[in-house]
Amino acid sequence: MKEIDSEAASQPQGVGATPETRPADASMVIWMVGLTCLWGLNAIGIKAVTDEMPPLLAVGLRGLVALVLMVPFALWRRERLGFTGWQWVHGLVVGVLFALEFALFYVGAQYTSGGHMVIFINTAPFFVAAGAHLFLPEERLSTMGWLGLTLAFFGIVAVFSDDLLILKSGFWRGDLLVILAAMGWGMTTLYMKRFMVRSMTGFHMLYAQILVSTPLLLGMSFATESFAAGFFAAGSFGPESLSFGTFPADGFAGFTALGLGIVLFQAVVVVVFSYMAWMTLLRVYPASAMQSFTFLTPVWGVLLGAILLGETITVPGVAGLAMVGAGLVLISRPRPGPS
Repeated sequence: MKEIDSEAASQPQGVGATPETRPADASMVIWMVGLTCLWGLNAIGIKAVTDEMPPLLAVGLRGLVALVLMVPFALWRRERLGFTGWQWVHGLVVGVLFALEFALFYVGAQYTSGGHMVIFINTAPFFVAAGAHLFLPEERLSTMGWLGLTLAFFGIVAVFSDDLLILKSGFWRGDLLVILAAMGWGMTTLYMKRFMVRSMTGFHMLYAQILVSTPLLLGMSFATESFAAGFFAAGSFGPESLSFGTFPADGFAGFTALGLGIVLFQAVVVVVFSYMAWMTLLRVYPASAMQSFTFLTPVWGVLLGAILLGETITVPGVAGLAMVGAGLVLISRPRPGPS
């Protein structure tokens, strides 16, 4: 990863030739295992934070904190904070996609179970693989890659098979929102790989998304969650509300230490560190292979639940974990060279 970081650091203007796309290797695998571990913790945090505060406000505050941290980081790394030419257009596009993706994901989390949420957000690799087949011909999955992708997905279904059978009324609404969020994640990944990696560093790509999405999300929160009115009148938030929630009557006093702690963790560790690492890796590795490794995110959620919370791993769960592992092995296998 030092080599990758040095490539980004050597381009303070955010402009330069894209490194040649490499096949999945040990370095990518190690980084993706670590990143998905963080995202596994984050998935638990998303479900928890939407019980503490309105979802759009939560994700908007996360972006605001991240933005405050990214500006001094940029000055230290001598990264430009402005954009030139088509970078403005690309930054606006991915920023809007980023805002819609997380708005759908956070709101959808309120209307479905954690298991459903994990399963349907992990349809993103299929959108990326299908899009790469059309728009990134050099990154098309092989037959074995498609087999591995399908095997890994059904492994996730097996892990959460008990939860998947819960046919609670109204879950379909949350499931649909999360699937749309997965589609947005896939579209963002493909757009950056197609149009942005040749002219922007990993920092610059992430900065564009946070810069554009944060005011959009806070504006959406103001319009739909009525948080400003919460300073003057009592209110409640949750799935039962017609709007997506209102700010507590006593303002910020309604936030618990847990909720604020989760937002800070998401801003510092998830957004600034892990997403920047994701953007940097995306510059040099195939998008479809990287996205496929996100199947490890719910695996980490299950393992961490067993280790930290004493939750039981069932027989279908063990079988599912094995399927995910086997699927990722097939996806990351190097293609045979030309005869």
